This record gives sequence, structure tokens and C-alpha cells, in this order.
Amino acid sequence: MDSLSILRDKVGEALERIKSAKYILTVFSDDGDGLASALLLKLLYDELGVEYAFICIDKVYPDILTDIMGEPYDLIIFTDLGGSFYRYIESLENILVIDHHSEAASPPEDIMYINPSNMGFEESEAPSSSIITYLICRQYDAALFSRWSWLAVLGYGESPNYPVGLNWRVLYEAIKSGVARKRGEAIKIVYGSFNKDYRRLYREVTLISSVGYYEDAYLDLFEVLYEGDNRYILDKAAEYKEVRKRVFDEMLAFLEEEGLSERGSITWFEDYKNLFYKLGTRVFDSFTSYVSYQIRLYDKNKYLLGICERNPYIPGYGYLPRDWVNIAVRTSRSMAFRISLGRLQPVSALVEASAYSVGGLGYGYSDKGAAVVPYSEKDRFLSVFNELASQSV
Repeated sequence: MDSLSILRDKVGEALERIKSAKYILTVFSDDGDGLASALLLKLLYDELGVEYAFICIDKVYPDILTDIMGEPYDLIIFTDLGGSFYRYIESLENILVIDHHSEAASPPEDIMYINPSNMGFEESEAPSSSIITYLICRQYDAALFSRWSWLAVLGYGESPNYPVGLNWRVLYEAIKSGVARKRGEAIKIVYGSFNKDYRRLYREVTLISSVGYYEDAYLDLFEVLYEGDNRYILDKAAEYKEVRKRVFDEMLAFLEEEGLSERGSITWFEDYKNLFYKLGTRVFDSFTSYVSYQIRLYDKNKYLLGICERNPYIPGYGYLPRDWVNIAVRTSRSMAFRISLGRLQPVSALVEASAYSVGGLGYGYSDKGAAVVPYSEKDRFLSVFNELASQSV
């Protein structure tokens, strides 16, 4: 069976499961793809008349999984979260996972799991989580949801690839529905007061959601995206860019003065001053990406890791009972090239195995990744990561 047929069957199964549910919890990531996917699901729930709740998370924490499994949901949907978090779930019967991140581990057969990376899709053609979610909604009612196809295009703004294959088909539907426009290589979303490049809108939505994470920004964004309110997006993005710049500048000055730590195949730094404590961890991940381009600061032949303490609050959920750290992993361009040639370990495999070995969760791509681990285990995580990274391919 080809990749599209496998995906089509999975989409059909997911829709039937959603239609049969009475109370659904949706757990989604705090970036543009996760938000677009969650909003599409909300629109579907409203049409079906089911009861629902949402939790917006930056990463998956085992503590959350233990807690929500005891709640009275007959379906829990995880969308765009990455990582093999299902390892921490005892019963997988009422779980649906929608994702597109690569995984080193294979998911168990008894989980309802939709991920194009496990279906034979080429990376350049793999649909984002919001594209997959749109296909579920479309199968329910194509005419009704065609006007929301722009949300899928927004979510695909996460991908560095130009939309081809299935992603192009969804973009074409958005163009036909009048909610997207293509001129040459340029693709714009035209909905409400939006008339904006889809990748720019993705970046702005992700910025607002992550910088404003602890202010429950996702709730405002649901309404703003539903209404197509570009003024709110412009104003908030401008405000939060300044917030992010101040923190980036202060943290960079600290690193230039103090330097980074090194051990074997890794180099790392930590936000000892808690500059990022009141911002979503995605902001810190972006800073680590920024540092990866500052070759003067570290050895470009080592994996770069950034560590920050995680604020315990989670919008829509409450407070984590344990202390956690967020770890971002990046590589220099030269290392990314050697990884692509198979000469170095991919970050996704390293971060997934290292995090799981210390009771955490990790996921990523070949050249970048992220993990959450218990605060008490951060040193052991570094040791395990270094040991695995130092092994020959």
C-alpha cells in the first residue's frame, strides 16, 4: 500500500473515533502548526456537538500523562508534540496521536498514530500536523471546511520545504476557496484582514504564543485566528519581539563573558539567571538556534546544548508537581552536513535515547532536537548524551 493510501485510511479511522467520542481532550503544541491543528479540531468538535477541553504545552511531561489519564475523557488527542511519550501511558485505547516529527522508536501497534514519517513519505513531501488535521475535517465535510484550509497552510509554514504533493493539494484548495493566493513562488493567506505570507504569519503566531505562553496567549490566538484579526497579530508581534530581543541580548552578553562548558563531544550553556523563566521554552530553543550560528562562542565540531529551568505552570492544566529542565540541542552547519552523510549520530536519536534513559522525553530532527528531563537528572542526561554522541556511527 502506498503512503497516500495508508494516510487516507488512518485519517478515516481517526474521524470515526472522533465522531464516536462524547468528551475529548486535545493536547497541542504552542507553535503555529499546533495552534492551527487545535483550532481545526475545535471547529470540528463544534460541528459534531461534542464536549471538549484543551491543554497547550511546550513539551510533553510524563507528570501530565499520569494525571490526565485518570480524567473522564473517552478520547485524548495529542497533536504536533513530537517524541515517544506514549511509552509513559499504560492504556493506549483512547489515544490519538497526530504528528510529523521523526522518531527513532517505533510506536506500538495498538495506538492510533498518524505520522507521515512512518508511512514512507519523503521528508520534503511530508504533511504537517495541521495538514493532517485538515484532512480529517475535510473528510467529515469538504465543502464546510474548505474555507478553513488556510489554517492548514498556516501550520505548514513550519516546514522549510515548498509545498508539493499532498501539501500542494491542500494549498490548491485554499486558493480555490479564496483564502490563499499564489503569485510566482509567493504564497499569501488572505482571510479576514490577513493578506500575508504564510511563513511570516506562522512566525508571528508562534512568537506570540511562545513569548506569551504563561499569559495563556493561545486562548486569544484562537479567537484572533478565527476572526482573521491582523491588527492584533501585528501589535502583539511587535511587542513580543522587543521582549525577546532584550532577553536574547542579555543572555548573549552573559555567554560572551562566561563562556560555555565542554565535555567530549558536547558543549553546553545554562540559563543560570533564569532570564527565560517567564517565557515559553520555545523562545529558549530559538535562542539556542541563534547561538549555533555564533561560531566564535563554541567548537563547531561538538553538539551544542542549551539548558533552562522550566516554569511549572501549564495553560489549561495547572502546575507540574516536579521540577523540570528544558534542553535544546543544535548543531553547526558543518556538523549538520556530516550528519546528513551518515558520519555523525542524528540529534533525534541521541536526544530521544538520552532523555528516556533519565525519565524524560526527547524528540527532534537530524540536526536539532529538544528534551525535558527531571531537574535532578540534568547532569546524568549530559553524561548519557555525550557517551552516545561519542560512539562511532
